[in-house]
Amino acid sequence: MRLIINFGRTVLRPGWLLAVLALAAWGCGNDDAAGDSGAPTVVATTSIWGDVVSNVACDGLAEVVTIIPPGGDPHSFQPSLSDRGRMESAVLVVANGLALEEGLQDTIEAVEEAGTPVFHMADHISTIEFGSTGHDDHDGHDHEEEGHDDHDGHDHEEEGHDDHDDHDHEEEGHDDHEDHGGHDHEEEGHDDHEDHDHHGHDHSGEDPHVWFDPVRVADALPALSEALASQTGLDAGALEECTAAYRSELMALDAEVDDILAPLPPDDRLLVTNHDALGYFADRYGFQLVGTVIPGGSTLAATNPAGLQALVEVIEETGVAAIFSESTQSSDDAEALGREAGVRVLSLYTGALGPADSDAGTYTGFIRTNAQRIAEGLS
Repeated sequence: MRLIINFGRTVLRPGWLLAVLALAAWGCGNDDAAGDSGAPTVVATTSIWGDVVSNVACDGLAEVVTIIPPGGDPHSFQPSLSDRGRMESAVLVVANGLALEEGLQDTIEAVEEAGTPVFHMADHISTIEFGSTGHDDHDGHDHEEEGHDDHDGHDHEEEGHDDHDDHDHEEEGHDDHEDHGGHDHEEEGHDDHEDHDHHGHDHSGEDPHVWFDPVRVADALPALSEALASQTGLDAGALEECTAAYRSELMALDAEVDDILAPLPPDDRLLVTNHDALGYFADRYGFQLVGTVIPGGSTLAATNPAGLQALVEVIEETGVAAIFSESTQSSDDAEALGREAGVRVLSLYTGALGPADSDAGTYTGFIRTNAQRIAEGLS
């Protein structure tokens, strides 16, 4: 007996059907690994990391897909089934880590356990603890205790970045990037991480907003480049060239931000923000974090009247000139706080880039725009 399947006027015999199904499966498999251009697909969780990956991948060697869109909040974003499918079909997923992507966390872990490699940017960046940037002594913009002892002159050699051509991370406390299973933070000042589960990325107080320091991001680029080369098969030499060029761009951006902020005297470098997202910016550029509208480092927390009233008193006592809300969040609470304290409220980009055609549509534009708004608000 012969089995014949009739689809309208098309007759498929069993042998033909198997061939068609095999061809379809092959096509789906290739779509999983490569985008429409034929380039390997890399998925980034946030638009910020999507832009960084695109620059390292020479703006075209890989097709970079972003899960959380520009303007989206990485803390509260909830993925769809199609988002999970895109992550599972990618050759590499680039995530922030440190539980920043709270709504995506389970999906990231499931995708990684299923075999899709995940590169956590924060694993390759020297992190700080929430609330660790007080900067009580601003007179000399003194970063000496942080390894930034000559920031005015941008002497990055004394920051442990004295040999960027060779990218010797051993002196930065990243002496064993090849073995991230252990991810030994002991030499970075995080000497009690032995019991931390890196699949869950529960770093107990480590600030995940690492992208607010362009120098820290620049120092993580070689590791990202190596991951792209090993997981996508892209030309390592081309990636190294693009990484070096982008790293130079970020270092120039750091100097530009210093120039933008230069008119602000140390005593005026006081920040009140919507939530605790600017710790790395404060650490890099000598600001003191006075308080936040939403307590803690997540936008999912809730404000409380007593806390806001206490913050009003702090603003009045310290003479803070402005409150900074976020483009990804409602500014209602910040506006109410501003009216009560008698200061203006300005919006910053925090967890996502701005629209593609805006000044904050790229990572470098994002940092530059925020610096300009902070300088304007506090001047």
